[in-house]
Amino acid sequence: MVTSNKGEHLGGSPDQSGHTLPSGFDPVESDIRRYRRRRERRTKAERRRDSERHHVKQLSTQAREVEDILAFARIWAPFGGVPEDETFIKFGMRPWQFIERLWRIVSETPCDRVEVDHLLQAYPPIGVAVPGPDPEVPNTPDGHPLPGCAP
Repeated sequence: MVTSNKGEHLGGSPDQSGHTLPSGFDPVESDIRRYRRRRERRTKAERRRDSERHHVKQLSTQAREVEDILAFARIWAPFGGVPEDETFIKFGMRPWQFIERLWRIVSETPCDRVEVDHLLQAYPPIGVAVPGPDPEVPNTPDGHPLPGCAP
């Protein structure tokens, strides 16, 4: 039993001989110092390996997002495209953002011509699909979308 960390006995009664803690000893601080020493001793190879693991994890997350977007677009294509609320719920994107991302993925991913044609019918590229201004896109005073902000 530890009664305090001010040099008193550990375990048993105070009259029994036992180990004593030095005055001002803090076991938590000791653990923190030990942890920091171990972190400093990590080799360059260990740090590189950890960095590579993080990179692979990021790539797998990006690949999963690509597959999710393609699968979602394929599912909704026969119905004329994904409803606005579904793109927001699933991906946190407005429909024009989803379409932009979809066509960026299609341009970077090998797809067969038939699939691209089906996607074109349901999700025409933004330059053709936007019937009017999107209220979420900032405009100049004359009503044109700001450069870099156009859907």
